[in-house]
Amino acid sequence: MHVVIVGNGIAGVTAARHVRKADAEAHVTLVSDETATPFARTALMYVYMGVLTRSHTALYEERFWAENRIDRVVDRALALDPDRQRLALRNGGDLAYDRLLIATGSVPFLPDWPGAGLDGVQGLYHLQDLNRMEAATVEVERAAVVGGGLIGVELAEMLRTRGVDVTFLVREERYLPRVFSEAESALVADAIRAHGVDLRLGAEVDRVEGQGRAEAVVTADAERIPAGFVGVGTGVRPNVGWLGDAVEADRGVLVDAALRTSAANVWAAGDCAQLREPPVGARAVEPIWYTARLQGATAGLGMAGRPLAYAPGVFFNSAKFFDLEWQVYGATSTDGDDWEWTDGRRGLRIRHADGAVRGVSALGVRLRQAVCTQWVEEEWALDRALTDLDAARFDPEFAPALTL
Repeated sequence: MHVVIVGNGIAGVTAARHVRKADAEAHVTLVSDETATPFARTALMYVYMGVLTRSHTALYEERFWAENRIDRVVDRALALDPDRQRLALRNGGDLAYDRLLIATGSVPFLPDWPGAGLDGVQGLYHLQDLNRMEAATVEVERAAVVGGGLIGVELAEMLRTRGVDVTFLVREERYLPRVFSEAESALVADAIRAHGVDLRLGAEVDRVEGQGRAEAVVTADAERIPAGFVGVGTGVRPNVGWLGDAVEADRGVLVDAALRTSAANVWAAGDCAQLREPPVGARAVEPIWYTARLQGATAGLGMAGRPLAYAPGVFFNSAKFFDLEWQVYGATSTDGDDWEWTDGRRGLRIRHADGAVRGVSALGVRLRQAVCTQWVEEEWALDRALTDLDAARFDPEFAPALTL
């Protein structure tokens, strides 16, 4: 059996591992035009910052691929023919498969501003994006970052570590209003500004100006902000355009509970997959590393003849805003009430409804995932969870006490 996996991000690599664990005889091929060595995408920023080298980002040592008999093809998938069970490649003709996984991830969403196509205007997702950013910022003294998501703050931090003056333009009146409470948004904004970033809330971009390459961003209220580089963090979109009508798709490739697509012997996982009927607490499309890893495992076992329903459990994500760490468990932005604490530098919020904990959001406070997951899964009462906070804390030694 030949299993072809298109995309070598965490979803694709995890799927390859699980196919090999379940089927010692399967022929497994990873196809990607990004790099022959799968890497930790979340580590790209640290390469730019000089904290890691590119070799440090490899998901596995080189010997892993030979030992597990996983072939790697560096080529771009151009089209899928599910009737003939063939994958068309840009440089290598057709690749026949018995089972195939679509794990092509996301692509940055770039608004259609005038000047968006100038050199020095870009997002950050692929290794090639990092290469472009390295080249584009060599002599840049001032930059703009547009978009208040997690990628935007990463771009701002990357540029600041190289001494670049950064103007950070966020359309919303506060930071991530659909995710954070007002107090949390204020904590994040303070953390960003504390690192010398000129954070502008309620700022809309009208256009980018320049002769061949970016020179300035002009806002909707006609302010011209000099910027030799414009980092775009306005979100990502599932990378599914190359598929045409080979499989049913909406925002992403539509999949059932076992991550099977509308085409026989074809699965999809990770950022590019869209659940037809998301489990309770899950989103139809979740461009999150943890989700991609779990979906990759589920799809890999399915392709090896051990189908399982995708069971994400309690939602979890983590990020950081410069040196302010964030963890979130469960639902923190749905209906319910909040219990909230802050000391002006850190924050803890517990969303509760119908007498039960629904979600936990922690800024600058490290919590144990197992404990927070238990609160949500077992629907602990708020008062009970509050008495259990000491068990939940996972702060380093000498961290400030959590005085409620």
